[in-house]
Amino acid sequence: MKNNQSMKQHILLVRALSGLLGVLQLVYFTLSWLAPDALQVGPVAMSFMPRGMEAGAVAGLAPGLRWTGVACALPALLLLGYALLRLDRMLQACAAGRMFALPTVAHMKAFAAGLLGALTLTVIEPLLRAGLWRLGFGGPPRPVNVGVSSEELMLVLICALFFVVASMMHEARRIAEDNEGFV
Repeated sequence: MKNNQSMKQHILLVRALSGLLGVLQLVYFTLSWLAPDALQVGPVAMSFMPRGMEAGAVAGLAPGLRWTGVACALPALLLLGYALLRLDRMLQACAAGRMFALPTVAHMKAFAAGLLGALTLTVIEPLLRAGLWRLGFGGPPRPVNVGVSSEELMLVLICALFFVVASMMHEARRIAEDNEGFV
């Protein structure tokens, strides 16, 4: 009973942290594209900038370029939101004791796939944005910074691990169903 209560507390903590992450990502996205000027909070100055752009670069963009940038970056944010929603549903099912149910496994796989997709879109978004600005708006060639950090590579490994765990959960469920016939 104590382990079950402890698990539910951990699940609640992870759900709260993932919700906070989603809200912070939305705030960062909004501030970097729609309020790109530096914010002053007491003695601290904060600048928010989209990936691959220098501080203050968004403020100098024409409205068409800015909205195109928003449209290029939005799919990654929406996919991250979808992944976090599927994580929340998976955690809800685990808290209800349905850890090995097929929908729970499906939520885990969808979370991992959504997270991997959001990461991929985040990495290619600066290249897509620069190409659209150049081809669609006749803009001058802009430097494009496309790179993958070690943290992003670790995230790919963690997503792969989630797929392995989900496959193990699916197999455990299958074995349990097979064993029910023997009892």
